[in-house]
Amino acid sequence: MNEEQFSRTLQSVGQMCFVRFFGAFSSTILSREDVIEKLKSETDYTEASCISRTGHARRIIREGLSKRALETVIASDSPMVSEDTRAQAGQWLKQLNT
Repeated sequence: MNEEQFSRTLQSVGQMCFVRFFGAFSSTILSREDVIEKLKSETDYTEASCISRTGHARRIIREGLSKRALETVIASDSPMVSEDTRAQAGQWLKQLNT
C-alpha cells in the first residue's frame, strides 16, 4: 500500500474510529460480522459504513500498518481528533511495542 492508499484507507475508517475500536479490529477472536455488529450497536454508523470501516481497518492491520496508523493519529493536528483519542492511540502503540 503506497502513501496515498494508506491515507485514503485510514481516512475511510476515521482516525477516531480506528483507535476506539482498534481492539475489535485487531482481534483474531472476533469475526468480521462480530466487529460490524459491535460498531452498529455502539455508534450511529449505518450498516454499510460499519462494513466499510471494518474492511478498511482490518486491511491496515493485515498489511502490518497498525503502528503507522496509530502514529498518524498521535501526530494528527485535526480538530476532529481529541486529546483522549491521541492518548488512547499512544496506549495501543505502547502495547504493540512491548
